[in-house]
Amino acid sequence: MLVRLLLGVVYSIAIPLGEAPDEADHFAYAAYIANEHRLPEGAWMTQAKHPPLYHALAALMAGWASMDTGFLRSNPDVGFTPDAAPNFFIHTTLESWPWRDGPLAMHLARLISVLAGVGLVAATYALGRAIWPGWPAGALAAATFVAFLPESLFVGGAMSNDMLAAFLATTALWSGLRSRRFWQAILTGILMGLGLWAKVSVAALWPVVCLTMIARGWDDGPPATGDRRPMRNEKPETRNQKRSARPWQRPWTLAIVAGGVALLVTAPWFLRNRQFYGDWMGWPLVMATIDRRTGPFGLVELVWLLRGLFLGFWGKFGGAGHVSLPWPFYALWAALVGASALGWLRRAWEWTKGQISKSASQQISKSANQHLSIVNRQSAIVLLGAPLMTFAWLITYSYVALGTDQGRLLFPAVAPVALLLVGGLAQWLPATWGKHEARWLAGWIGFMGAIAVLALVAGLWLPYAPPAAPDAAEVAAASPLGEGFGEQIELAGYRWDAAQSDDKSRRLILYWYASRPIDADLRTSLRLLNERGEAVWEWKRSPGAGRFSTDRWPLGRVVADIYAVPADILGRAASAEIGVRPFPEGPWLPLDDGAMSLALPKPSP
Repeated sequence: MLVRLLLGVVYSIAIPLGEAPDEADHFAYAAYIANEHRLPEGAWMTQAKHPPLYHALAALMAGWASMDTGFLRSNPDVGFTPDAAPNFFIHTTLESWPWRDGPLAMHLARLISVLAGVGLVAATYALGRAIWPGWPAGALAAATFVAFLPESLFVGGAMSNDMLAAFLATTALWSGLRSRRFWQAILTGILMGLGLWAKVSVAALWPVVCLTMIARGWDDGPPATGDRRPMRNEKPETRNQKRSARPWQRPWTLAIVAGGVALLVTAPWFLRNRQFYGDWMGWPLVMATIDRRTGPFGLVELVWLLRGLFLGFWGKFGGAGHVSLPWPFYALWAALVGASALGWLRRAWEWTKGQISKSASQQISKSANQHLSIVNRQSAIVLLGAPLMTFAWLITYSYVALGTDQGRLLFPAVAPVALLLVGGLAQWLPATWGKHEARWLAGWIGFMGAIAVLALVAGLWLPYAPPAAPDAAEVAAASPLGEGFGEQIELAGYRWDAAQSDDKSRRLILYWYASRPIDADLRTSLRLLNERGEAVWEWKRSPGAGRFSTDRWPLGRVVADIYAVPADILGRAASAEIGVRPFPEGPWLPLDDGAMSLALPKPSP
């Protein structure tokens, strides 16, 4: 738990602000609640389609800080190819320590996800103990997987409602599995309702929770004699008949109570949707704020979805889930999933044939062996029903929405998936593993911990690091200029790459460096002009494709600024020029001769 908390904080700090899915929009939603003390209305606030539990908590946590969005400066050069800049925003010294204003508010709001991630680990362990009461090592192994899963740490370090939803969904599954009393059913219903207040997709697990409670009537059988105090003068035969009826009545009653409480808790949200959008689910608002699918959802789209979910569940970072981890991570994930699936198939084959071997029975305790065989209906409903219902909801949503191939969307069922994975892997443990259980667990914890740290480096630190400086020989080979803008930033030289017959663009590389400390976020503007001096093409950016803001440049450090100039426009242009100004539209910085822009020679054909 403590290690997860520490790693969660490290991930939260390492993720550049705004570089998680929809994080800027989640921040705007919470800021509106903090500033206006009410919920937004209409499609202009894209995340307003979500219930506001997370955003209200974020407003309470961070509302005392100035929740301004001025630090979120869009990067026009963001791209989804390996060579492109991965950052949606340009990260200036406004985000540096000590945090203040908007950056401080976003970091505070991220702490809610960090704490929810710790809660999810605890809830996963509790769910594992409820499913496998005789096998605490299995619950701990599943909790370890959830704690160090790279995507779990990434989502758990971002400003997003996903981790809170996963925590509440897992807690509701655990509570439903253990509900035996009326007050426990009420608590389960409250947790179900709070889960929907975090994210609507948690409602996909409501049938699973209720069915789990109903299934207890089959699993538990008649209650023990101590379940009910006998009435005075009651005959033993009558008392036994009443006891035998109660298992069929109480589970249904408790399930209905839990479902009713969940509906009561969430009724204000549904009523508000009906009032403002004419639909209980607010579907018109949802359709107005998503990237809608215009074509059919067929086999090709299903393969695309499955591939994205498989990769994204393990870990894909970035604002659009576009920063992939190196391929060995996914190969390892595939090996674990394959071994687990084969382990369950092996268990199912032995069970159907009645050939559970002595060595297999000795692998774990008798109670755990029984639960791994999925004799208990409640366990089967949780382990299989939760992932299947979550996936079914995602399939339905994919019929109308694009961008659903993100593993975080399966996180309401992340705990059952972890338990299934661990249960399948346990089938391959040696018969004598129980004698070395502590060593096996320590190895698993160390293995998953190493994965978490390596993913932090490969998926966050390296992709979002400043670009490497060009070597001295490359700069020396460029055409020299030595022109300074505003006595702050100097253009040392430039180079046009040689033209290729099949190129649709021509590369221009400008070599900048700071001649003195720069305290502003400077932007360049490259323009192609026609014979009348009118701009026919222009590209405004932070030098270096926005990966290294100018107010972070050390003195003398050269930054290569690469442009892809359209070849057809370049061929028609009469001249090119470059200018520099502070963000957003400050005055142009003058050159030494007082000019506001520098003419650049056109390349030879």
